Amino acid sequence: MIASSCIIGGSGLLYANYRLGNRQVVTIDSINGEDETGRPGNGDTGALTNEWNLPPGDLSARNYLITGTDSRGCIDPKSPFAGGFGDRANFGERSDTIMVIRVNPLDNQALILSFPRDMWVKISGSTHESRINSAFQRKDPNKLIRTIKENFDINIDHYVNIDFCTFKDIVDAVGGVKVPFLYRTRDKSTGLNVPEPGCFTFTGDHALAYVRSRHYSYYDTVKKKWRFDGLSDWGRISRQQDFTQRMVQRALGKSRTNPKIATQMLNTALKNVITDDKLTPMKLLQLAQAMKNYDPQTMGTYTMQAIGTRIGKENVLLPDLESSNMKDILSIFRGQASLKKAPPSNEATLTTDSTAMETSFVVQTLSVMSVSYKVPTVVTAAPSSTTPTTTTTIPEVDPTSNKRGITPPDDPSCH
Repeated sequence: MIASSCIIGGSGLLYANYRLGNRQVVTIDSINGEDETGRPGNGDTGALTNEWNLPPGDLSARNYLITGTDSRGCIDPKSPFAGGFGDRANFGERSDTIMVIRVNPLDNQALILSFPRDMWVKISGSTHESRINSAFQRKDPNKLIRTIKENFDINIDHYVNIDFCTFKDIVDAVGGVKVPFLYRTRDKSTGLNVPEPGCFTFTGDHALAYVRSRHYSYYDTVKKKWRFDGLSDWGRISRQQDFTQRMVQRALGKSRTNPKIATQMLNTALKNVITDDKLTPMKLLQLAQAMKNYDPQTMGTYTMQAIGTRIGKENVLLPDLESSNMKDILSIFRGQASLKKAPPSNEATLTTDSTAMETSFVVQTLSVMSVSYKVPTVVTAAPSSTTPTTTTTIPEVDPTSNKRGITPPDDPSCH
């Protein structure tokens, strides 16, 4: 998602207000029925003054629907990585990414829940079932929002759509993203090519070839042959989530110390981004202020569980919501529970399960947008009365990150 991490200092605040105010916007349903303009500091940008003071705003946890739209408009057809973009001219408008990011400023938490694009669900407003990404319309996300609500009981507060070109340009803007590899790795379909083990730096086009790889293979040095990731798209979504964390960490490190890179990231991110009209510049800056101490390594990453099956001539995925772990994950995104602690760091994983799925492409996340802007002063409004505030405690849960497939080893030196 767009990078409020690109906003640094007082002049950056004014510039960010201008840039964010000129983004593309759409209107989404108010499922929660909340008053978006009635809270202090949550309305338009009129609260921005020459003193650069921000009221704290509403710190409630929010769900952001993130979708990614594929595009070949920003890559040379002769590029060795052109396959990473795919050729979907005859498929109509579809999203390669469907994920919900839950951000809780009070707990300094951000979590990702990815939805496989082949997940078979009841499509809102219709009498039929289909793949979840058939509900996607880039400039009218309400059918997809209602479909998620009706099938999974997850409310969506805000919407962001990002073009693939934005992803690759942001990777270049931060100087590339480093990923550790235990083996030589390739995917002939996308052009992915890591010629030797070690810490490899991906730049724009090659990064896209990596995160979109569905035919991921590595060279087995013992058996002297190439082996495929038997989990195909299950592995792809796990690698996408890992790459997202690495890109967030890289973006924050660069933007916090280099205003030029921060500005470049902001310009890049806003080229092809669409948000809902309730996601105002003020809200983005308040969220950045509230999450300024967020550590991207604590990001919880989860995937909707599913069972592969065949319906008619289609290979699809049926949601599997009955496991205790999946119930815990959903309880967080439904606002019925909070995360007890940060998930453990990833370990090297090599599995050969034959289950396959279609999943979503991770291009950028809310966390990049929301966590490094530093505000000189914070103005806190005085309470309007002396009535005691009632605090509602919700249970804590500790779900396991349900990653599968081949993911990078835990190498702290490769960041």
